[in-house]
Amino acid sequence: MNIHDSVEEENFSSTTLLVFHRHLKVPLESYLSAVQEFTDPWDERAYQYFIHHYLQELGDPGLVGMVRKEQSADFLFFDAAVRYPVSE
Repeated sequence: MNIHDSVEEENFSSTTLLVFHRHLKVPLESYLSAVQEFTDPWDERAYQYFIHHYLQELGDPGLVGMVRKEQSADFLFFDAAVRYPVSE
């Protein structure tokens, strides 16, 4: 079965989301304390959870998407795609 041949896609130009990258430097201990309910704190879902709660504390309504992580001995460096719905 060829999926492409069975799908119809409607093309129209519309902006529905704005995406911003948030770059965060987080102390490792703070991160691990905040995600201790996760069995794997190195899973992207744990990163998203942490950033979601960070945004909530700021009163930021953004929706967390993909998150990339770099790490040093004492810090995590997150690059989080945060989406904001646009009303037209």
